[in-house]
Amino acid sequence: MDQEDAARRVRLVREALALVAASAEVQRAWVLRAGVGTDEIALLFDDVWRLGEGLVPGLRAIDEIFEEMSCDRTVDHWSVAALAEDEGWGRVRELARGILDREGATPGPVPEIRVNPSAAG
Repeated sequence: MDQEDAARRVRLVREALALVAASAEVQRAWVLRAGVGTDEIALLFDDVWRLGEGLVPGLRAIDEIFEEMSCDRTVDHWSVAALAEDEGWGRVRELARGILDREGATPGPVPEIRVNPSAAG
């Protein structure tokens, strides 16, 4: 992998981390603006974390918590209210902030997504 590719991968991971690290209020606004479920935050992270696994340490821990949340059917981890109330969301938020701090990265704006209504459903 060349330096340009590595830099692109780190940028994508940092964008996903910015969303995971964002406050519950910012995350709530993001899902409402995008018209998606809260699970889209975890799905976006899942799409990119392996790209930076060897470049940005600590990503696997976040993925494991999201996996636990997905497997646990006793609680609705994916409601909008869960963003502020759920322990799992608090844990991934803290881990993401820690990774960004260690990387010396200032959390940037959360990434924008566009949902194509004709492709949905």
